[in-house]
Amino acid sequence: MKFGSLPRVRLANLPTPIQEMPNLTKLLDGAKLWVKRDDLTGLALGGNKARKLEYLMGDVLDKDCNYVVTHAGFHSNWCTQTAAACRKLGLGIVLVKTAPHDNWEPENWDANHLLHKLMGAEIEVTKPDNLRTKLDAQMERLRKEGYRPYYMPVGGSVALGAMGYVNAILEIINQSQEMEVPFDYIVHCTGSGGTQAGLVMGVKAFNSEIKIISVADDSSPPEEHIAKALPIIKEAENILGFNIKVTNEDLTVLNDFGGGGYGFISEEKINAVKILAETEGIFIDPVYTAPAVAQMIDLVKKKKFRKDSNVLFLHTGGTAALFSYKDPFKANIIGEKLPWTIPPWSPKSG
Repeated sequence: MKFGSLPRVRLANLPTPIQEMPNLTKLLDGAKLWVKRDDLTGLALGGNKARKLEYLMGDVLDKDCNYVVTHAGFHSNWCTQTAAACRKLGLGIVLVKTAPHDNWEPENWDANHLLHKLMGAEIEVTKPDNLRTKLDAQMERLRKEGYRPYYMPVGGSVALGAMGYVNAILEIINQSQEMEVPFDYIVHCTGSGGTQAGLVMGVKAFNSEIKIISVADDSSPPEEHIAKALPIIKEAENILGFNIKVTNEDLTVLNDFGGGGYGFISEEKINAVKILAETEGIFIDPVYTAPAVAQMIDLVKKKKFRKDSNVLFLHTGGTAALFSYKDPFKANIIGEKLPWTIPPWSPKSG
């Protein structure tokens, strides 16, 4: 297995801590709940992408590239962490972000968009239909200007990026042994599939009995999320020399709290954010981590875990996104109707 010999740049503060959530556990009166604080990885307010970027940026430097081009949603935490990694390593960064139409611009800069601006990232905003054309044009422009650009897929969801979460499983296994706490489940949110792929590969590669429960960040069928993760796993098996075999049956995806679509807000997501803040003083974002927390709470309430189980929630960061949802949160807190459920920056808002 070539895992240990992959190019890697240290960007994250590892290992991230595992903390007990006693108040939430007591409130729900079910399985014992824990949190893996990958929101504390330390790169641009923290988050799971820092683990992926250690391997991806290692490849960037190994290939002697000096610019990165990537893409995601308008308020993407992936864009934030990638821009921060580029700035830390002295590289140029182009962010192609999706919105309702080309050149869309909000009235106010806040949340991740403000962070992108503060880091001086080159930003192009486009509707999804034009995304591929815009990315190709940016790569060609940089080449013509004498740069050596590197294209990085959304979320870092390729085999190299997934290695960050193969390594995270090894980290969790070591922490489990040190803490003398046998973790039975890991609950996390899945979007582009890279974190899910890495976690599933990790438990296979290190012969762990931990069960991975992936929660969709939207309401699309679980089969679609499994279909995103499997090619990443296959790529790792073929290119990186992983001697493991993963099938559809090894991947569990639940989608009860996607709220209609990626980034859509709902009362259930808001309540998940509030309950973790009120019980443990931990902040999660409404886009990615909230559906996973809502799903975990629902599973505990429905007695899907034994009471003696240890359930580890993977906090993957993205907390800056809270501030772009301030209006729906305010409405919920003061008992008014949500002003919107589809964010104005979502391509589906038009």
